[in-house]
Amino acid sequence: MQTFLFIMVVGVGSTLALDLWGLIARKMGWLPGAHWPSVGRWLLGLPAGRFFFDGKNAAPNTTTESVLGWAFHYAVGLAYAAMLPLFWGADFIRDPGLGPCLVIGLGVSTVAGLGFFMPAMGGGLLARKTPSPPMTIAYVLVAHAVFALAQFALALGVAAAM
Repeated sequence: MQTFLFIMVVGVGSTLALDLWGLIARKMGWLPGAHWPSVGRWLLGLPAGRFFFDGKNAAPNTTTESVLGWAFHYAVGLAYAAMLPLFWGADFIRDPGLGPCLVIGLGVSTVAGLGFFMPAMGGGLLARKTPSPPMTIAYVLVAHAVFALAQFALALGVAAAM
């Protein structure tokens, strides 16, 4: 039960922190961040063999695409939270460390984002097909640093509550 609670709080909470950072960044005029309904459209295209999102479908996103994209986003956040006790043991829940959160929340998520999701969504490997690859990479690094720090803060909170 402790593991489930840890994964839910850290996974949902750190993903929410990432989303709040995205809203702040957008309001500051930085990059707009991920468009989760488009991710839903990409996911729905996978069974038909469409492994790369081309963005050519100009139709408005459907509710199904939006729900699927957002659910996928939070499921990935839960998976990253689950990696912490999975890789560092159940003791991590009682005594979390910053290092593992940086490895998963910043390192693994950034590599997955720039090496898998960015190309899958049409942005190219390491964002090379975006209008400004260096700015996109900087945005991803900052956003995932926020995510990692939120993972750590929430993990500390869960440990203190137990």
